[in-house]
Amino acid sequence: MSGGTANDVASVIRSAGKIVGRTRLQKTMSLLEMAGVGYGFAFDYYKFGPFSDELVISLDRAVDLKYITEDEKRASWGGRYSIFTAAESQPTGDRARDELIMLARDADAVALELAVTAAFLAREGSPDAWQEVAARKPEKIDGQHLPEAKALYAKFLKVRTPKPLPAIV
Repeated sequence: MSGGTANDVASVIRSAGKIVGRTRLQKTMSLLEMAGVGYGFAFDYYKFGPFSDELVISLDRAVDLKYITEDEKRASWGGRYSIFTAAESQPTGDRARDELIMLARDADAVALELAVTAAFLAREGSPDAWQEVAARKPEKIDGQHLPEAKALYAKFLKVRTPKPLPAIV
């Protein structure tokens, strides 16, 4: 299924007020699709979990059309990241979508990546999604990241969505 647009991306960023990082946006949009409150972006598994080329194109178009702004920054480790903002904050009008957007916006970036990746793998048929995440991302499950991801996912499960998220916690 496809159909997401630059305006859809801008709608999510307006709801969040600000989204820090392209990876966070990818995971947020993937979460919305799995919950049945997305915009029709198609996702495949990639290095950091669910990824949509269509979303990249729509995001860049939203910036080009000035629906949103992108401020690129240099991270302390030398890489670059983006901060996406909209001129005004405004909910999307869908309660479940807005709740998920806010949870994703406020989550630890690694916990979000792990939680959404686990959900995606479960949707794709993985019998033990958390174990598969641990195998695919061993460098990210140390310390508190995996417990934080599971706690975050439990919060996602509490949101009443049209399509139930996989029960993996």
